[in-house]
Amino acid sequence: MIYLDNCATTKPCKEAVEGALFMMEECFGNPSSTHQLGLLAEREVENARKKISDVLMVSPDEIYFNSGGTEGANTAILGGANKKAGSRVVTTQIEHKAVLNAFKKLESEGFEVIYLKPDEKGYIDEKTIIDAVNEKTSLVSIMHVNNEIGSMLPIDKIGKLIKLKSPRCIFHVDAVQSFGKIPVYPAKWNIDALSVSAHKIHGIKGAGALYVKKGVNIKPIIYGGGQERGLRSGTLNTPAIVAFGKACEKINFEDINHVRLLRDTLVDYIKDLDVVFNSSVEGFPYILNVSFKNIRSEVMLNALSARGVYVSAASACAGNKESHVLSATGAKYAYSAIRISFSRDNTADEIKEAAKIIRETVKNLTI
Repeated sequence: MIYLDNCATTKPCKEAVEGALFMMEECFGNPSSTHQLGLLAEREVENARKKISDVLMVSPDEIYFNSGGTEGANTAILGGANKKAGSRVVTTQIEHKAVLNAFKKLESEGFEVIYLKPDEKGYIDEKTIIDAVNEKTSLVSIMHVNNEIGSMLPIDKIGKLIKLKSPRCIFHVDAVQSFGKIPVYPAKWNIDALSVSAHKIHGIKGAGALYVKKGVNIKPIIYGGGQERGLRSGTLNTPAIVAFGKACEKINFEDINHVRLLRDTLVDYIKDLDVVFNSSVEGFPYILNVSFKNIRSEVMLNALSARGVYVSAASACAGNKESHVLSATGAKYAYSAIRISFSRDNTADEIKEAAKIIRETVKNLTI
């Protein structure tokens, strides 16, 4: 098996699995309980909170646990948009569906939604973003790294400019694909809310976190017992949260050099084929989106899967639907696109073998 679908999910690291098992088998108390086992569980949760806040270089009390990136984005967007602050909200055409569908909800409630169009490689410059913001803008949500083609948007440059045009505007960033792979500094970059997910960084599914800057008012969208200081009610998923913290301990930003070498190796092995690179081959190295002309995505995926190479056509959340990201970029061969996504676990030998199988598969399917 050669697993190259790491944008959909990563393999949990050993430490994350051990942390989850410890919470299920030994420290299984409810962290809201006041007895000894509950207090021990609460301590483990707070340790995980600290590890996540350390990666982001923020205060632990600015981190709120939830079920993952979708819930985090929905909370920031639906809980942050405020017509009293302004009826205009801004996002892009290439956001994850968790963001786009939340904005559709706002649109149905009477908000004016601006969807910014990217260039052919999925990039949107800061001037285009800032020009869409006016004094009536109450929310801007821009992803850091696109989950299908890997384009990086200038979130490090626009936060301060957004505040100058609309001081009460909430700036949310979907950092699900970038967190743990490259440095992300929400406080330094004037970000008000930032969503991340555990299973993209070798944690386990079912845990995420939302950074909310102190003083920023985001209303809850889930009501109940008032856990997570009232922002996210519901019993905490302690095994997944502790695993999240353990995964954070394994973060090494130098891994990007290894991954870039893998990406470049694969590009070198396949660039002479009848291929179109939908991703920028100089961009975020963890994601490579390519189209092999006249071979439909599902045919290519099935053929590769039969030989033990696992990739995807688009976001795992998109199912069999055409990629809205590639439609937005105007990709000519969107029907043939496959997404190859790497992790620190992949090896050079795997990439060479995968390249060999891809070459043979393309040859067999174009005969």
